[in-house]
Amino acid sequence: MEWSLGIGRGEPIRNPSWEQIHAALLEMDGIHADEVMLQLSGTGNLVVGGGNDGRYIVVYFPQDRPDDYSGDSLALADASLSGEDVTLSFEVDSSFPARLAVSLPLVLQVVEHFYRTGQIPGEDQLPEGVMWEP
Repeated sequence: MEWSLGIGRGEPIRNPSWEQIHAALLEMDGIHADEVMLQLSGTGNLVVGGGNDGRYIVVYFPQDRPDDYSGDSLALADASLSGEDVTLSFEVDSSFPARLAVSLPLVLQVVEHFYRTGQIPGEDQLPEGVMWEP
């Protein structure tokens, strides 16, 4: 498996360690760092945006071209998160439904699973109420 870690617009890191990925996610604050992309060649991209106030959006693009987001994608959603839309920085400030603005522990769980297995976790591997939405 060939991995690539993109942090913002910087040069990608080839075959990163989990420690490098974890550190990049922890640095996300929605101001100085607002995007991390983990790409597995031949499989797809897991993109994390935001970091504002500890909230993130996680989107999976099941393709091999990091510059082509036209295919089907899945967004991680937590049904327990409700209320007003949440503004996250993800290249630009955008509003997202509260259920799509997930917490860091969930982000770390999902990204680590993808890194270790090459697959996004199925709904039976996620906490209750957490799912992938098209």
